[in-house]
Amino acid sequence: MTIGVACQRMLIRSDPLLRLEARALFECASDVFRHSEKSLFNDRDQMSKTRKPLSALVIGSGLIGVASAYFLRKRGFTVTVVDRQAAPGLETSFANGSLQTPSMAEPWNTPGCWRTLLRSIGRQDSAMQLRLRALPGLARWGIDFLRNSAPEIYRNSIQSNLRLALFSQSVMSELQRDTRIEYGRSAVGSLRVFRDSESFRRARAAAASLAGAGLRFRVLPSEKAVEFEPALQPIRSELAGAIHYGSDETGNAYKFCASLADRAMKDGVEFRFGSTVSVLELSADRIEAVVVGGERLIADRYVVAAGSHSRRLLKTVGLDLPVQPVKGYSITFDKSANPSRLRIPIVDDDLHAAIVPLEGMMRVAGTAEFAGHDLTLRPARIANLNDLLRRVLPDTKFDPSKAIPWCGLRPVSVDGVPVIGPTPISNLFVNTGHGHLGWTLAAGSGELLANLVARIASPIATAPFEFARFAATRSTTATYT
Repeated sequence: MTIGVACQRMLIRSDPLLRLEARALFECASDVFRHSEKSLFNDRDQMSKTRKPLSALVIGSGLIGVASAYFLRKRGFTVTVVDRQAAPGLETSFANGSLQTPSMAEPWNTPGCWRTLLRSIGRQDSAMQLRLRALPGLARWGIDFLRNSAPEIYRNSIQSNLRLALFSQSVMSELQRDTRIEYGRSAVGSLRVFRDSESFRRARAAAASLAGAGLRFRVLPSEKAVEFEPALQPIRSELAGAIHYGSDETGNAYKFCASLADRAMKDGVEFRFGSTVSVLELSADRIEAVVVGGERLIADRYVVAAGSHSRRLLKTVGLDLPVQPVKGYSITFDKSANPSRLRIPIVDDDLHAAIVPLEGMMRVAGTAEFAGHDLTLRPARIANLNDLLRRVLPDTKFDPSKAIPWCGLRPVSVDGVPVIGPTPISNLFVNTGHGHLGWTLAAGSGELLANLVARIASPIATAPFEFARFAATRSTTATYT
């Protein structure tokens, strides 16, 4: 029996619950099949003729690429992953903030963010910094970034990110049960502290507005916050209050990425490291091959999950992906250099910093720097993180010389929502644009992508994440720069 026939029979029944189920089933079917029914029938024809599984090639072996490959393999594809690095997770996934935070579903383009960006020019202590030399490359993207900060768009983006974040957590829990991967997971939540009563009021209202969507939190006055995390006692008088987000988790993203890649290899996924993609061969409306070091790699489906480099790669086939790199910094104190007994991650709302205990280590992450693809580790930005740490934990004596600095390029879309799914090229898919939520959204994004490639229904709607929302047009003059 087809889905359509089943739904028709349900709709003519008088039971209102059945009618609701029918409508939901229709919506689900529409979401799955609206993209190129011709392509779906071609897949079936190809499978019936060859009796072999379809093949997929994934470009990128960070969290998003590895998760995509893992779930594609579970959907029955033969999978190859190519990456220019020598191992998985060596770029933006390597030393990120380590927080999985449904509580931080807000995009960076908050309403009025243009004022923050203008004030940041030339200031090394600004949480969000715009570098003047990056402006020419940001012009068009920057305009769309600000346009998407309109209140209604911004609110919709928060809801989309939160749905994907909570879905991702459920996928992550199932994945961990299936694989037994150890990555230093801690599910104690996070504690966001506020030094300003107005910021505290706005955050309470924002959290309350998301409670119905599944965000778990509780509001704590300053004295209760200090009882909850005694390490905050030295700054108690500076605090207006705190919010404990029970939905948040912590884990070593790099360790997870490497372990999941290892599991995927055991399941049959081929990884080709040290392989830089030079060309995507386009013929008519299909990718025919990916060229790596002069070798043509051929697959039925191609997935670009190359983080902030995805935009450059897609330009070679005339697609304009509205994603730009935004640099983030972290410092890590290993076990021997960590004197703190912090029990729960602290996010200081006013200082825009996260301090995260991680398997005996301590990681401090923060700042967003609009500087193009520049990976320069700027001493002033590292010094700023050390200063933020001192301001949150003033009585804990960290040695700045023992801090291990790092920076990475977060791929940020113009609306702050990731781009997951098909492109205007029939067998080319994308999974990128996660911004500061890459670790939070990785597992769910991988499963969502695999479902879209395999034409399988997903538990959440995919439309808010798809490339088509940008009404992208093909460029005839695009070059790979």
